[in-house]
Amino acid sequence: MAVNLRFVSLTVTTAATEQIYRFDSPVTVVTGPIGTGKSSLLMLLKHAVGGSAMLTPAVRTHVLSVQAEVIAGEQHIVLRRNITGDTVGTVDLLDPHSLALERSLPVRATEGEATVSDYLLDAIGFPREQVATRRDGAARPQNLTFNDLYVYIYLQAREIDRQVVGHLDSWFEVKRKELFRLMFTLTDSALMELKRTASDLTDDLKAKVAEHKNVEQFLAASDPRSDDELRAELGQLRDTLERAQSALESLRSEVEEQTAADAALRNELARAILTAQRADEEVSAARELLGSRDAVVAQVQLDMARLERSATAIDQLSPFDFVVCPRCMQSLNTRPVDDGHCVVCLQPDPSAEDVDPAAVEEARAMLEQQLIDAQRVRQSDEAHLNFAQERAQHANFVVTTLRRQLDAQTRDAVAPRFDAIADTSTRVASLKASIDSVTQLRDSWARVRTIDQSITRIKTKRRTVNKEVKDRSQLLAARQTLVANLSTEFGNLIRSWDLPWVTTAVIDRDAYLPVVNDLPFEELQASGGGIATSVNVAYSLSLLAFGLDHSDVLAPSLLIIDSPRKAFGNNEADRQRAGQIYARFRTMADAYGDRLQLIIADNDPPPTTNDVFGKIEFDYASPMVPGVSHPGPEHQGRIEDEAEG
Repeated sequence: MAVNLRFVSLTVTTAATEQIYRFDSPVTVVTGPIGTGKSSLLMLLKHAVGGSAMLTPAVRTHVLSVQAEVIAGEQHIVLRRNITGDTVGTVDLLDPHSLALERSLPVRATEGEATVSDYLLDAIGFPREQVATRRDGAARPQNLTFNDLYVYIYLQAREIDRQVVGHLDSWFEVKRKELFRLMFTLTDSALMELKRTASDLTDDLKAKVAEHKNVEQFLAASDPRSDDELRAELGQLRDTLERAQSALESLRSEVEEQTAADAALRNELARAILTAQRADEEVSAARELLGSRDAVVAQVQLDMARLERSATAIDQLSPFDFVVCPRCMQSLNTRPVDDGHCVVCLQPDPSAEDVDPAAVEEARAMLEQQLIDAQRVRQSDEAHLNFAQERAQHANFVVTTLRRQLDAQTRDAVAPRFDAIADTSTRVASLKASIDSVTQLRDSWARVRTIDQSITRIKTKRRTVNKEVKDRSQLLAARQTLVANLSTEFGNLIRSWDLPWVTTAVIDRDAYLPVVNDLPFEELQASGGGIATSVNVAYSLSLLAFGLDHSDVLAPSLLIIDSPRKAFGNNEADRQRAGQIYARFRTMADAYGDRLQLIIADNDPPPTTNDVFGKIEFDYASPMVPGVSHPGPEHQGRIEDEAEG
């Protein structure tokens, strides 16, 4: 059955006062001249239930908050929302009896927190679902909200002759269709989940195909060889590497064997080197000792020479009495000299024993003996040095001989193998680098194969999911008869209004939109805005009535229409068609009573009267916003011109 939704009242609060507008009748018609607030009243209804409404400057300037009393399903709900400020993003849920605040619900989705949309959808019993929409070529699952459903409820003046349920808004297209399917049970949670899965798989497939392309482009740019060619080359490289490593091990073994054979010679050489080092050390020590002996001999010889000079000087100079300085030839006669001192150097005269010839001779004899002894020791040390040098020369000769033998063996046996080892090691390293390079390329090819497998799995899974979507859709296909029946009722209603140029009118079974004369709705503009408005109103009225007549259709029981006579002329035929539309309002009100609610905004009073029509009337003296003086007819349209068209 139609989801039960109706407005009981709307309270508009300003700083000075408040005004309550009630909607007690099945049909409420809001009338008044342009600019008195008819469209604003309808927008405030939408604002109160958490919708995104176009609010005029007069409303934003003077209205503080609105409070809507709503029947949603079986619940009596009171909602309050501010017009501006920090709290405009929340809707207050009030106790319907005391009007005390129960809680505040966010308008926009918040992690882990129910929104006013969630609350209202649950209240009217409409399923809360996610749809698999796409944006920028990628899946973007979106929640179906009460605000989305409200597009089916509210025909705005600026859209009524331009589009049906926002069908020209590409971002809303998927949501519009899914909402229709949910209303007619042409889809369900399982089918929508399958569609979301299919959409996700499409994204996964797209990403894997792009990755596959990128890797293939990289391989084509880096190396032209195929995976089969690389596999064959890798096998050859590994075989060559195995042979090279075997040759390297063989060379190393031969070197080790030769090294073992040379061990005795190396040990002998080490001993010879040690002996030569000790012999060289002995030579150095002998040289140092001989040097010290030479110093002693030289000192004794120096002492003997000094003694000889002293004795000669005494013998030659003592008889003379110097009167002039023997150096500068200056006179010494005038020079004061103490007794017992030399007139030349002024030192005390030597004692008699110091110049005793016998003492001098004795000293000479002692020095000569010391010289003989020192020379004898030096000769012994020199002989030792010569012997040490001979031994050192022999030891160094042995070392040189052994080194030559070892070098000869190394040159003839080991060195060639070392060169071969170096060459083979370089070859092994080069082969390993080549293997690493080919392995990396093969890893990229392996990645290609893995991606191919992933693509195959995704395609297989997507085929399975698409088949499940098709099977599930076929299970629900019987519900398409409801769409056909709705199309019939829509066509009957259009024909009953006798619109000019209209010969056929149906509802497309796939797009769920009106098609007139086999043309989509947007092409009706060429036939006149009044015809487009009539078709749009007929579509919404047919959907409303169909939901009320069928218990298994979840169409809302509320319909709000702004300017149902938009673009109508004032000739007799246009007035007659306007009367037919209002007659349809009256007929539905008589048939369904309180089961439905129609809220109509129109400039002029209804062309037909009935007790089921409630009225809300505005004029320039009493506009919708209470307490606000209107500028008057000379400025009409200034406030609501865009909203009311």
